[in-house]
Amino acid sequence: MAYCWRCGAQLYENSSYCHSCGASAKPSPTSPLGAQTGFERLKDDKEFQDQWVKRIVAYVIDVVAVSVVVYSLLLVVAFPVVPGIVFSQTFPFAWFWGFWLGGIASLIILAYFVLTEALFERTLGKELLGLRVTRLDGKHVDLWSSFVRNITKISFILVVIDSAAGLGTRGDGRQKYSDRYVGTTVETTNTSRIIPDWI
Repeated sequence: MAYCWRCGAQLYENSSYCHSCGASAKPSPTSPLGAQTGFERLKDDKEFQDQWVKRIVAYVIDVVAVSVVVYSLLLVVAFPVVPGIVFSQTFPFAWFWGFWLGGIASLIILAYFVLTEALFERTLGKELLGLRVTRLDGKHVDLWSSFVRNITKISFILVVIDSAAGLGTRGDGRQKYSDRYVGTTVETTNTSRIIPDWI
């Protein structure tokens, strides 16, 4: 498996240039040897930093938006049982909230990410911040690819581990580890910046 000497993206077999940054597949004698990890690129590359900040903000927007809808529905469902809970203890209150907060809500959030990225190649948060999910082979993101790249979103700690594994290894720094497994990445679709140039 070969990687670009400049940006660390995985190179296609027999390619003469990098599909990500356009650099020659073979570095010049004066170029640095070896691909950088994503963490190494985060130190100096402002565009790379900006893309990851956009991804984090998009994730927060998506989770908040879906959570507001899910928990609003939860309150509508729970409202009729509140008198029974308060006055007679006939309904297992702890089980009811644990069922929603511990299981169903996480699955609904996962389903949101999987379906929106498979159908539209972006979520609401990604759309607002000018990001989209693409496959490295140029095909449309299918349901399986979307599921595998988003399975870690069932738990926040898994998202952190997946992102850190992608940033901590050599290769395309735009990819989480699960993105590398299925051959997907997140691209910026506009030139707007979150991080000001003066920082």
